[in-house]
Amino acid sequence: MSKSRHSAPPPLTAAFDRGPAKYFHGRKEILSNFNELIERAVRAKSGTIFLIQGAPGAGKSALMYECERRAKDSGWKVVRMPARAFWDPDKLRRTFGLGKVPQITGGETAISAGPFAKGGIAFGKASPEIVDVLQSVKAPLLLKLDEAQTLGTTNAPPPDQAGTVTEVLNAIHNGELDRPVILIAAGLGTTAKVFESLGISRFSGKCFVELGALSKESERAVIHDWLKKDGGARGDPEEWMHAIAQETHGWPHHILSYVEPATRHLRDYDGMMNADGLNTVLEAGRRFRSDYYERRVDDFHGDQIQCLAKSIANRPSGYPVLRRDIMSSLTKEYGASEAEQLFQCFLEKGILGKRGVGYAIPIPSMHNWLENEYAHIQEMEMPSTAIGKSREQDSPAISTKENP
Repeated sequence: MSKSRHSAPPPLTAAFDRGPAKYFHGRKEILSNFNELIERAVRAKSGTIFLIQGAPGAGKSALMYECERRAKDSGWKVVRMPARAFWDPDKLRRTFGLGKVPQITGGETAISAGPFAKGGIAFGKASPEIVDVLQSVKAPLLLKLDEAQTLGTTNAPPPDQAGTVTEVLNAIHNGELDRPVILIAAGLGTTAKVFESLGISRFSGKCFVELGALSKESERAVIHDWLKKDGGARGDPEEWMHAIAQETHGWPHHILSYVEPATRHLRDYDGMMNADGLNTVLEAGRRFRSDYYERRVDDFHGDQIQCLAKSIANRPSGYPVLRRDIMSSLTKEYGASEAEQLFQCFLEKGILGKRGVGYAIPIPSMHNWLENEYAHIQEMEMPSTAIGKSREQDSPAISTKENP
């Protein structure tokens, strides 16, 4: 282990729930695999793609920062890659602090040159200039791409540049740059599919991470550090740690939802812990957690979320539901074409995630929230007297259905 690896705290960001974790614990096997990868890449003068995917709030960005820190401690240069830099040489050069692509004879840029071979690899269009920049860095190079799933949506390459992106990604993934170059990418549960659409169909087992909840041990360690180091808790915080862990389910975003009001309360009361204070913290954490779920579903109409909630109702949290069962519910309500679009949107937004042979709500407590808030909404909003009256009038008194 490098002696400087934990010599300084990570740089904090203005957003409380984004960027590096102030107190990072766990993910030991993942970090061990990453350490092995960067060491092997230097020895072999090669590289590949290291992919982290998971639901919103799983801690992908924090894990990326830990990987970045380890790479820097081992002498790697780290560059945050905007999506456009994978096909636009000028964007890539600006990212690396270089000028525009040099002009060649006749005033034409090298971008206009036809396909040719470079280092035994066939490239076309802008690929050679992009490869030149990546190969120009003498130090081992770690490229960071967060929100990588957007390469298939809002940051998708133009149709005429998709081939360029495929060539560049394959050159990195297959270690064909004759340099230690690794792309570490993080995104939602559809990210692997996006890379597949761009020609990267297979990842090494140690280079593909499906990020889930923290272990119980790591969860408690994170909560402990926040309460003691940040909140200045006096005495044994075991009761508070246990109570908070009962509601966070190892989910990093949820942990932050509870420890932020906890540390604020502890500071206000000189680190004193009592039952009233704990109840105040738990109530605040539940509000933050509920607000987070509301934001996750904000892009959908209420009836669309209700339809999804009914398809997973009465199933245990995290239990996989077959795609056909979810699609059956959506198709019955919206028709085949719109149902397919909705299903894909649920995946892209991280509301649904692949789980074994089926799909599940990736965040355990969000499953319960969806079921409680939406699956039985009609029964809650329409009392029996209203139902009887509506039947007499042959028209419902209340409809929760909206226009999609």
